Amino acid sequence: MTTQRVCDVLIIGAGATGSLAALVLSRAGLDVVCLEQGSWVEAKDHPQLHADWAWQRRTIWNPDVAKRRHPDDYPVKSDSSQILMWNGVGGSTNVYGAIWPRYRPSDFRKGTEHGLQPDWPMSYEDLAPFYEEADRLVGVSGLNGDLAMPARPPAPTGPLPPSKVSKRLGDAFDRLGWHWWPCEAGVISEDYDGRPACNGCGSCSGCPRGSMSKYSMSIVPKALEAGTELRINARVLKIEKGADGRATGALYIDRNTGHTHMQKARVVLVAANGVGTPRMLLASDNLANSSDQVGRNLLHHTLVAGEMFVDEAVDGHTGYVASMISREFAETDISRGFVNGFNFNCITSTGSAGETAAGWFSSSKAPWGKDHHKWFERHFGHGIGVFAIGDDLPNPNNRVSLHKTLTDEDGVPAAETHYAPGENDKRMMNYMLDRIEDIFKAAGAFEYHLQDYRDAEGVYRTPAWHMIGTCRMGADPETSVVNKWHQSWDVPNLFIMDGSVLATGGVVNPTPTISALALRSAAYIRDNFAELTRTTKAAELT
Repeated sequence: MTTQRVCDVLIIGAGATGSLAALVLSRAGLDVVCLEQGSWVEAKDHPQLHADWAWQRRTIWNPDVAKRRHPDDYPVKSDSSQILMWNGVGGSTNVYGAIWPRYRPSDFRKGTEHGLQPDWPMSYEDLAPFYEEADRLVGVSGLNGDLAMPARPPAPTGPLPPSKVSKRLGDAFDRLGWHWWPCEAGVISEDYDGRPACNGCGSCSGCPRGSMSKYSMSIVPKALEAGTELRINARVLKIEKGADGRATGALYIDRNTGHTHMQKARVVLVAANGVGTPRMLLASDNLANSSDQVGRNLLHHTLVAGEMFVDEAVDGHTGYVASMISREFAETDISRGFVNGFNFNCITSTGSAGETAAGWFSSSKAPWGKDHHKWFERHFGHGIGVFAIGDDLPNPNNRVSLHKTLTDEDGVPAAETHYAPGENDKRMMNYMLDRIEDIFKAAGAFEYHLQDYRDAEGVYRTPAWHMIGTCRMGADPETSVVNKWHQSWDVPNLFIMDGSVLATGGVVNPTPTISALALRSAAYIRDNFAELTRTTKAAELT
């Protein structure tokens, strides 16, 4: 084993949050080392550039780690849900959809609202400037003026062109008298920051062009230019702690050579996602876990979906992945039979191979035989999907833990996840399904299918893939893992900077909020670095 120089900040993970933190801290002149257990994902490797795109998307490019089985991954066992993540530079932005809505002010004060979730130790107003900064870095597109949200500056790039899908859905929502708005997106609608505007090629899931903000193309190059030292194929085995209770660095394996190294650091920052971060802390002698909250309160969002087919050719296989969003039911209304609310993400469909051979949002797929062409002509290009995403209540028994026997190839225990929707979540899911059916009827669908995720025995499951809440922030060290700056209550020079810190799930995709939080926490580390490291530096002198 070799011991490497003491750097100022060690970042574990080069995904969205790790790359943003590296950018902020390197620009401040700090010595930053970033360890990423995966490698670069080159544009030429993306499935969109290959004729068998649909097959690759379900196999070697499947965002579910259990189905993909990529050598950069570590094993995860789940009893209920998909585990969608990507180990590599840019993290899951290599395969995400870049839907970019913000949390609402009420999402930060659920404890005050109904007491079944904690209040955040911060407010929407605290985070708003960092939302703006993240938007500028990413080049977010959107239409200003949505009255369902607080006032904000115009998006850096204008709204993406309206589609036939959004027109059909907008008419349906108007008939129902429901709110809708063009979807904000981490996709540039015009050339921006050296990246080309979206060309509407469709079926987005990651973007080899960089029009969808793939952080390895939009953020990481800036961090490297500012001085960040990035080491790929570096699998962290354990975060080490000194006799003074402070983190001293991380033990890792260079997967290219097989050699083990100790990277020492004054501040350690973990950005390994809502599964990887608790796994790493638990595998590091139960680090930062005096509260017994590491790994607990796993949130996925309640989620149901549906797919409809309309007579009009809406060309859903082209354009951007999401056409519009609705916050009509986002706030709590207890007359519905549950607390919290949900959001509609209205999306496009997929290419011909995916839709005919495997279905898209439902079990609907082309039959083989004499009716194949008839079905295809009637359905392809006529499909529209709708997600309903709800704010699930935390449950300490929904959690990430270490598998008792399974390990990765380097001996680190595999992650094991358990998740089951609660009674409030189930009532919300039923209500969401009814509202999706309302949309399909208002849109004049000639056929529709609901994905309710209830099995034959009536057991509710959710395929939702947002892995958040497992090292949540709070004001009380007894019930949280980090404070409002993402600083560990137990280990003062250890910070957690990914979706695991979210105190509640909200009703929207979390990447915009996670990115804003990372910028806010990194700014705190930058501005308070001397104070944060004073004890560590004194220890080094002795």
